[in-house]
Amino acid sequence: MDPRFLTPEQWNQLSVLLTHLFLFVGLVVNTALAFLLAHGIIPSLVRNTEATSGTLAFRVPLYSVFVVSAFLAAFALWRAISLIIVVFSYFYPRFAI
Repeated sequence: MDPRFLTPEQWNQLSVLLTHLFLFVGLVVNTALAFLLAHGIIPSLVRNTEATSGTLAFRVPLYSVFVVSAFLAAFALWRAISLIIVVFSYFYPRFAI
């Protein structure tokens, strides 16, 4: 396998790919934190009477943040994988020989 030099357009695609990968990581962290707060921490605080029962109202918005960011993370991962395939085909035109 002999790697080729990349053109400026291909470097631009690489930067878009890295942007999607960083976006994926941030969205996964956001997804995990929203789910942890809504499903674990808030009910535990209310059950131990360290927070009022009105705090349970925050669970619905946190679950919606969880669902939206999980969907966006899946989309960012799908987009990054599709860009990885394109960029690797430029860099290694005969990938598996």
